[in-house]
Amino acid sequence: MEAPSTPHRKTEAAVRRPEPSKDQRLASYMTHELRAPLTSVRSALGMLEEQLDDRLQPDERQVLSLALKNADRLAGLINDILDFSKLQAGKMALERAPLEPQALIQEAVDSLQAWAIRKGVRLARGPSAGLPRVRGDARRLTQVLTNLISNAIKFTPAGGRVEVGARMGRAEHTGTIVFVVKDSGCGIPPEDVERIFQCFEQSALGAKTSEGTGLGLTLAKSMVELHGGRIWAESWRGLGSTFQFTIPIVAEDLGKPVEVYPKAPEYHGLLVDLFKRFNAVVAAFF
Repeated sequence: MEAPSTPHRKTEAAVRRPEPSKDQRLASYMTHELRAPLTSVRSALGMLEEQLDDRLQPDERQVLSLALKNADRLAGLINDILDFSKLQAGKMALERAPLEPQALIQEAVDSLQAWAIRKGVRLARGPSAGLPRVRGDARRLTQVLTNLISNAIKFTPAGGRVEVGARMGRAEHTGTIVFVVKDSGCGIPPEDVERIFQCFEQSALGAKTSEGTGLGLTLAKSMVELHGGRIWAESWRGLGSTFQFTIPIVAEDLGKPVEVYPKAPEYHGLLVDLFKRFNAVVAAFF
């Protein structure tokens, strides 16, 4: 007997397709419902700060500054949860286009320069001019760079240095541009380097009191791999860290096909832990 007709097979495939998990649906619902009111709260706090700037007492200014900081922190947590949920569901779509490595680095550095100055860390751009274009999603690659740079600033003491650059890939990375984020921070024990891209493993960096979801490096790794690249770290305790990732060069700039690496891994069963962390931040905020 012949196999079932194509329409019937399509129907069976549709029936077998897994539905979004309860955790994924909860993540999507909560993040979308929280985003609008949080935006209103952040806007109101910003207006208060601007309008009352010269009338605030030091203790009042400190309270308002803390509220603004926590509002921004909550916004970052919501964005991390949304991105993580999309990655779990396989719905992280990339808008690929030819991109200049130097422009990506400049945008990421500019967005974090003020924070680096406040912390007393020198944030500098290394060599990146004249490189071939890469093919990728500008917003997501900037997000990867921002995650890595902010992580470097966070763990670099005042007087330290963070440098961001790019170079042509060599040997096994031929056909790619290698982006490099190097810091003079506290460093990571060699035995923990392989774990830091796993969910909630930033404590391996000595970040027991750090803020965030603990997903920054996990998201960076997944987004790099969605682009067909690789990411890795080199570090020693007390000697700083160097994070590097590759992105394939635009084929016409290279003159030959580029190598593409495996898809990003899937993560399961972690949203419950993520929401516990989120709830703790919300409780602190209010």
